Amino acid sequence: MRVDCTGDRKSTGSAMKWADATEEAALHIAIRLREEDKTEVWLSHGLTPTEAVMWSWSESDLCRCIASADGEPLALTGLVRNRIWLLGTENLTATRERRLQLCKEGRSWVETCLERAGMAIGNDVYAKNTRSIRWLKHLGFEVATPRPMGPCAELFSEFWRAA
Repeated sequence: MRVDCTGDRKSTGSAMKWADATEEAALHIAIRLREEDKTEVWLSHGLTPTEAVMWSWSESDLCRCIASADGEPLALTGLVRNRIWLLGTENLTATRERRLQLCKEGRSWVETCLERAGMAIGNDVYAKNTRSIRWLKHLGFEVATPRPMGPCAELFSEFWRAA
């Protein structure tokens, strides 16, 4: 599936909203973590989905939940010092409307994280996760050439953005 950040958005009732990042929401997402996120956290840190989501949630200086209009947790996103992250379910990008909303509101979220960190923010992305890389570039991040990282020495690209 492609994250398409262009075009007009038409309401289909699948809009998303910001919600509190609760332990219940974190567990919901951990159980339903999308495959690309499972692969990325395993290859980068050797963590299971539950370990990755719960660590990210508990260690974040700033953390928010992205939920469906009816309150289903779809993703958690946050900032640990100056490391920005997002872990989600397949339903996060299940509709065109959600993908467009993620692109639009993602820019505001990045600005919030930049203000909170008070310095450049970034992280690492699995080089085979081309959908995430396209989205990160849309949000204004620079993406470096892949290099080996993690216990499996798989290719990851550092990404960053300054204020």
